[in-house]
Amino acid sequence: MDLSVIIVSYNVKYFLRQCLQSVARACEGLSVEVWVVDNASIDGSVEMVREEFPWVRVIANSTNLGFARANNQAIRQAKGRHILLLNPDTIVQEDTFRKVVSFLDEHPEAGAVGVKIIDGQGRFSVDSRRDLPSAWNIFCKLSGLYKLFPKSRLFGRYHLTYLPEDKITPVPVLLGAFMCIPRQVLDQVGLLDERFFMYAEDIDLCYRILQAGYINYYLPTTQIVHFKGESTRTRSLNYVLTFYKASLQFVDKHYKGLQRLPMALMYRLGILSAALLSGVKRIASFLYLPLLELALLYGLGRTLMSFWIETTGKKFYPGYEIWALLGYSAAFVAGHVLFLNYRPVYRIRRIAGAVLLGFLGIVLVSYLVPSINVSRFIVLALAMGAIPVGLALRALDNWIRRGRLHLTGEISHRIMVIAAPSQFARIRKLLFEEIQYPAEFIGFVSPQNHPKALGTPAQLPYLLDQYNPDELIFCNTSLSSQEIISLMMRYFYRKLNFKIIPPYADYLIGPQSILVSRHSLRLYLRLHQPEVLFQKKIFDLVVGLSLLIAYPFTFWIYHHPLAALQSLIGVLLGKYHFVSYTEIPSEEMPLLKEGVLTTDLLRYHYPHTFSLDLMYAHRYSVLLDWKILLMGLPHLGTANR
Repeated sequence: MDLSVIIVSYNVKYFLRQCLQSVARACEGLSVEVWVVDNASIDGSVEMVREEFPWVRVIANSTNLGFARANNQAIRQAKGRHILLLNPDTIVQEDTFRKVVSFLDEHPEAGAVGVKIIDGQGRFSVDSRRDLPSAWNIFCKLSGLYKLFPKSRLFGRYHLTYLPEDKITPVPVLLGAFMCIPRQVLDQVGLLDERFFMYAEDIDLCYRILQAGYINYYLPTTQIVHFKGESTRTRSLNYVLTFYKASLQFVDKHYKGLQRLPMALMYRLGILSAALLSGVKRIASFLYLPLLELALLYGLGRTLMSFWIETTGKKFYPGYEIWALLGYSAAFVAGHVLFLNYRPVYRIRRIAGAVLLGFLGIVLVSYLVPSINVSRFIVLALAMGAIPVGLALRALDNWIRRGRLHLTGEISHRIMVIAAPSQFARIRKLLFEEIQYPAEFIGFVSPQNHPKALGTPAQLPYLLDQYNPDELIFCNTSLSSQEIISLMMRYFYRKLNFKIIPPYADYLIGPQSILVSRHSLRLYLRLHQPEVLFQKKIFDLVVGLSLLIAYPFTFWIYHHPLAALQSLIGVLLGKYHFVSYTEIPSEEMPLLKEGVLTTDLLRYHYPHTFSLDLMYAHRYSVLLDWKILLMGLPHLGTANR
């Protein structure tokens, strides 16, 4: 047997299905066996593989054994002359297996082979090849010097960025997402070290292969797509910490004495730096908009105060300029927090409502504490100015986040689909009836000339210039994996989003995203998770108690005050949820108690959604409950009258 392909899977059902479909194409002309080792997934991965890919050999673990141990389970039973370790979130070209097996057969000195890896945006992944860890390499990575001088042999060694992307090259380390090793090499150097639960086991194996006198080769004559790699690395603190800890484990294993000390120090510095940087980024992402708005409102207040002093000649008591203006500004910011105005999509009426709430709060406090009621003009003028400040600031935030100066954030998302004419009707139905993709459809590009198509892939440069889409969607039934990868690489510089519709699938796959139809959505209902239901119960308890305490001062906001009071008591006693389904739920839906408000309040925001109840169970968060409560608060209790 030529090749044994081993895929370790953990809760990646849709990526795994797409991977196996590409693997089936790549097996033609070779004698290949495919193994899937599942590490106790709960998303139906094992059942899917056994039903749709009966030729795949499955090992279903009852617990998550980690990457190295799971791979070793299959390696010990595999019969192939070569062993391929493959990630489930990859797509391989039709020629990938043949080229890799042929290269290994022609190069007996090869200990392992990796290929050119493309990320989900069509860019070359620098993780395709790497150097062995050293204190200098780690310093260049942590400091960012490798990005400033990627072609430098001195600064670019960590990712070997000075090497050409399209030249066969001996390299120290290959990525475990695709690594093919002759069986005889594994028999000599040993299997993956099971002390590495996740990450760095590929570095360890490559190092042992080099120590045995073999050469690891980077083979760019064929490519694969690795969907989750780059996105996970840049966004997940958990990834960074786990990777650095595993790399430190590699250093502790293989380096001794004076060589070990600086490397261990740099890795520990990397762990600390990653944690601090991630923490700062998270805090900044949450606080920068409220703090900026607070500063702008305070500055506006100082300007109004200077104008008032010059006009009237009156002076304020010491400290008023600082503490009173900060208090006024903070009241408006608090209103925006309660109205969820620091998260897109922004709404003009919510911004105005937040300012009105802040104004009423200032008026109430001024009535209770008359000593701070110095100038009604400043309070009123600041409230009037807070609305345009809020609108301008959120338009600026959309420009920073999305690259477009837009107020609400509901920027048109334009898509173009590349598919054969026979797939046009199916894809239209999938995108706009089943998934209900919120995008502006430009049209189809067909591999063959067709009157209903905008053109052919050969005309894409002209079509992209003319229609300026934000996203290209490929139909994997109409195009080969090689054609899709080639188009992604060719047009990545346009910063397009890329997604793929696998053969006969009812979902879309892209980097870090899976969009499924209503038929598959039930597999991803967040309300099925016990911890999420617990969050909902805590929300009901905390908000219900707060509203009950505030009831003597806020009863006037309810259309039916007595019914609202009864509803609040019912929520606290566990009889009701604040928010529940509009209709009687089906058997697949998580059970909820009756709600004093229902998901029907979302109808204005999602007028075309096939099931608001299903969407609510799928996307549930405490913020979603709070949003619905804000919209329906005056009507509290009317549903149970």
